[in-house]
Amino acid sequence: MLWLAGPLEAKRIAELSGMSRAAVSALVKTLERDGMVTRERATHDRRALQLALTDKGHDAITGAFEEHNKREQAWAGTLTRPELTVLIGLLEKLMHGAQATEIKRRS
Repeated sequence: MLWLAGPLEAKRIAELSGMSRAAVSALVKTLERDGMVTRERATHDRRALQLALTDKGHDAITGAFEEHNKREQAWAGTLTRPELTVLIGLLEKLMHGAQATEIKRRS
């Protein structure tokens, strides 16, 4: 979430990701320990924590995304053009069906 949206409050990350606030808190502790994120008190509300990616965290997520993208390209590269068309159609159906039934959040 931080890579896509920039610095956010922990509670907002929980809302956007569908994670519990406790899960976000536990994850942030690990990421902060490993130098991937920083947390500071929000200026508008001293009770809230503002989280941000560090340079190390940005490099880690960018590298992971690039590797993931390469794997996806290799997998999709085995499909024929008609198979890709079917796959894209099915993925679009899943995506729109989830939006129509508001299944965006994990429970």
